[in-house]
Amino acid sequence: MTVRQAILQADELRPNAISEEHKARWLHQLDGRLAETMDREAPENPWPEDWALLMPHPYDNIYELYLCAMIDFANLDLDQYAADQAMYDTAYSQALAWWRRHHLPKITEGGTRA
Repeated sequence: MTVRQAILQADELRPNAISEEHKARWLHQLDGRLAETMDREAPENPWPEDWALLMPHPYDNIYELYLCAMIDFANLDLDQYAADQAMYDTAYSQALAWWRRHHLPKITEGGTRA
């Protein structure tokens, strides 16, 4: 998923007056946190150019959910924000669990990582 795709999907669900640049900044911050967790280099923010986000399909829904939550927070719709944040937290946990299963070294019988 790219930044523009995530913004478009979130805007369809939460029409808003927040600039694309601001939403791209939110996504860049999220990808920065993901990069740190994944032990990767933090991505650059080349806005207004589009760029690919780190989490692949089918776990890339975290970006849409995160933007919806941030839009609701910015609009002070705190009940909707709480619901969105709970959905985002679940999706984020599932995405990181998938990443760990597929990218961290396996633990051997001796207890060391292979």
